Amino acid sequence: MLIPLGSDAPLYHRPIATIAMIVLCVVSFLVFPAGAHEEWMLLLGEGIHPAQWLTNLFMHAGIGHLVGNMIFLWAFGIIVEGKLGWWAFILCYLGIGIVESAAIQLALHPQTPVHMLGASGAIYGLLAMCLIWAPKNEMNCLIFFRFFPTQFDLSILWFAAFYIALEFLEFGLRGFSISSAMAHLGGALLGAGLAVLLLKLNLVDCENWDIFAVIENRQGETKKGAAKRRSKMIKPSSKVTRLPGDEPKGASKKKNKKGGARPVTSIEDSSASAVRALRQHLEFGEIEAALAVYKKSSRKLSGWQPQESDWIDLIQALTEREFWGDAAHVMRDYMRKVPEPAQRVRLKLAQVFIQKLGRPTQGLGILHEIPPGALSPKLDPMRQKLLKQAEQMREEGELELQDELW
Repeated sequence: MLIPLGSDAPLYHRPIATIAMIVLCVVSFLVFPAGAHEEWMLLLGEGIHPAQWLTNLFMHAGIGHLVGNMIFLWAFGIIVEGKLGWWAFILCYLGIGIVESAAIQLALHPQTPVHMLGASGAIYGLLAMCLIWAPKNEMNCLIFFRFFPTQFDLSILWFAAFYIALEFLEFGLRGFSISSAMAHLGGALLGAGLAVLLLKLNLVDCENWDIFAVIENRQGETKKGAAKRRSKMIKPSSKVTRLPGDEPKGASKKKNKKGGARPVTSIEDSSASAVRALRQHLEFGEIEAALAVYKKSSRKLSGWQPQESDWIDLIQALTEREFWGDAAHVMRDYMRKVPEPAQRVRLKLAQVFIQKLGRPTQGLGILHEIPPGALSPKLDPMRQKLLKQAEQMREEGELELQDELW
């Protein structure tokens, strides 16, 4: 079993509703156990009960059922809510679950009454939405091999394809009868349809990283990039000297109108592509997306680093948005990797450690690294003020946690 732990998909909204749904499921499991409240499960074969279309979503058969569903709800709920916001997420999540439950109860009439319960169908709907909206983002997964845990990254495309294929297999082996696999596939179908609808109506912005953009080789392309690409379109017979980045990554050969083939090559490597994506996101004020590109590239590409101007722009944007932990980590990377880093960035890092993160010891260490006379007369008083503040915090015995920022 692949256990999803988290993804690198950019989030633009805090997962308020996702957490609320998890809390409601846990409280319902503890206070209203399924065995004592069968009337809240989805009953098939004994009429129509609209209230059950909602209540069964918060019922679970056991602790394993609950924990498994909540892990998946967290992993994929935060991605969907991160793009839609809390209220739209609630409408989508509950809407998928209610519509699927209603369809099952209205369409299926087994001779022997059957009870169904759980959030699995709605969660598979979220999984399918992530497949449509963020197929190339990676999911950090945990798997136990011979009782030893192993972590690795897998794209959401392949993660979702793996689980949906398993459900198809189970559904077929069960003779296409009423089962959890049937509910999971139904939820996935509804989620995929809803995701496509919202995307085509421009009610969600996937920044051209959705499944259609990936298929058409225009993933990550901003509006500015699309305009640039259209301006460079020429007749197939014309000769052209191609520059790095003019063609999408992975392009090979394309046929012209007469059926012949013309070579299309790309000499842009992954590092240059990541730098360009970071710059584009910064230009359009897409700070979370820029941060996601930075994190992924820093982790995946050995020795990768952006241009110093882009680095400074990212740091400034993160501090303006008050993303203090992320800003501190980016500044710390900047100080380590740039041969002659700007001392004002070092001062800002010390300020964040002392005033925003409550880490005076680390802040003092940063301040002591600033050479004498390196700061302008305007900034040196700030350094002295931070030194006094950090010393006072240490004397007052403020607790300082030495955990990693990411």
